[in-house]
Amino acid sequence: MWSRRELKRTSRGIMKKHYWRVIAICFVVSFLAGSNNDTFSAVFSYDSSKEVIDTVQENTVFDINDIREKKPLDYLLEKFEKRSEEEQEVIERSPYKEGVFSAIFNRTVATGSVFSGMIALFLEPILEGAWLSLISAAVGVALLFFWWLLVRNIIQVGSCRFFLEAHTYKDTKGNRLFFLYKIGRMWRVALIMLRKFLYQWLWSLTIIGGWVKGYSYLMVPYLAAENPNLKGREAIRVSRKMMKGNKWRAFLLDCSFLGWHLLSFLTLGLVDIFYANAYKAGARAGLYLALREQALAEGAAYCHVFTDAYLTCPPQEEELRAAFEREAVLAEGSDWKAQRERAREAELDVFEEYPAVLFTVPEELRIKRPGINYHCKYGITGIVLLFFIFSFAGWCWEVGLHLVQSGEFVNRGVFYGPWLPIYGSGGVLVLVLLKKLRDRPVATFFMTVLICGVVEYGTSFALEQMYGIRWWDYSGYFLQLNGRICAEGLLVFGLGGCAFIYILAPLIMETGIKRLSMKVRILLCVLLMALFAADFWYSRETPNSGEGISGQSEELFWADGSLEAPTGGTIGTGDCPLTCWKR
Repeated sequence: MWSRRELKRTSRGIMKKHYWRVIAICFVVSFLAGSNNDTFSAVFSYDSSKEVIDTVQENTVFDINDIREKKPLDYLLEKFEKRSEEEQEVIERSPYKEGVFSAIFNRTVATGSVFSGMIALFLEPILEGAWLSLISAAVGVALLFFWWLLVRNIIQVGSCRFFLEAHTYKDTKGNRLFFLYKIGRMWRVALIMLRKFLYQWLWSLTIIGGWVKGYSYLMVPYLAAENPNLKGREAIRVSRKMMKGNKWRAFLLDCSFLGWHLLSFLTLGLVDIFYANAYKAGARAGLYLALREQALAEGAAYCHVFTDAYLTCPPQEEELRAAFEREAVLAEGSDWKAQRERAREAELDVFEEYPAVLFTVPEELRIKRPGINYHCKYGITGIVLLFFIFSFAGWCWEVGLHLVQSGEFVNRGVFYGPWLPIYGSGGVLVLVLLKKLRDRPVATFFMTVLICGVVEYGTSFALEQMYGIRWWDYSGYFLQLNGRICAEGLLVFGLGGCAFIYILAPLIMETGIKRLSMKVRILLCVLLMALFAADFWYSRETPNSGEGISGQSEELFWADGSLEAPTGGTIGTGDCPLTCWKR
């Protein structure tokens, strides 16, 4: 028989071993899945199910007398016409006027919904007024439902899986939060959680049925975390049997955390964030394991649903080593023999991490991926050629973007040639500096954002000091720093840099550059570097500027290189105001 004291003691042990990891897991679950929202008040927490209900009520609850007097469609359009005007007023009052992020932020604030705001932004070029507000609200509700179904529920079950494994293993990884996406059981588990929600919602229409059934169905996400192949009806049936005679004791277990939640209320949710949420999640996972152990000991009729033998009992070392060898053979890679030998010789600690290779559902689906080796070697000539390729790609991006926005072809950048060195420099730097992080894509993304941010900020500062002009200015963009960098641009650079590291650079190297002879590569490098040096020397004295480039016309430059203050403004260096183009 389980006890509250033992469950809480075990939960504290988990937090002691993985404090920051469990805190991060609970933070992500609270932020994306809306769990623990009752006390998570220190920071913004997103509850998709609450937003679905609020959005539906806001857009569908009408005055019955008004509907009788008017046709439903006319009344609906009139209602959304007023709403559209209110949204436009909110957007006009916003201090953020530039960039995609600013537009998304403004629309989200105006509509009160992340998804409705994004849909309105996409539909704005073709719709306006009531129809824009109406369709964006309808599509937004649909997207909110799928977010709740396929993101919130899946992450909630993933967090249950994380805490179940953390009870037995010493180094449970945070990516277990998303394991259902990896094993291809997202839809099956989503349907389990949908059935649980519908049952509990119907019971909530009674006086206390919703509260009682909340504890009856408490084990459903844990059952889905252990056995994703379950059907919804069976998961609910087994949960009810497991909780029979335990609902009141589970309620008392939750009540034992009231002191922590009261303390969290007094600290604006900080205690929940940094302790209580993880403490409670660990105890609830321990409750499932205790009830599971009790059912197995008693030989309950539903024990067949407990299919994961390694959840509480690590495998033997020989068994785990054989599984790793089998994985190396099944991978069908070119170096599978070397991988098999490493698996045979590697030191194994069966308590270190859950053996995903022995899970009842394969950890990774066998998907044929393109043969791109992002660990390929580039060499000096490869790096130089990739610098110019990426510089040219950046030039095409900037020129094409301005062409779409203004309908005019403008040679963008400080130089006159078809290249923007800031793109080439950023691409080469992330390729060289992040070599050791290539097997960690998340870390690679954030480091790419950091490197590109430093390069862009430094380049903007250096150009301003040299010429007294800014070739770009992000003032008015959402989340910007001194007009030199902004979150929107850094996000694009981060994604583009990852695409460059993992796809473009190795693909170009393997299918293009390596097929050229060394003499041809050296000749191309010398030719391109000579042209670039000539362009650099000429642009140093007479930089490329003007309308659509830097916001300054060529006439502002005197023969000696000094600048004349234009009408209605000034231009110069140091603390003088700058007239610069805002892209």
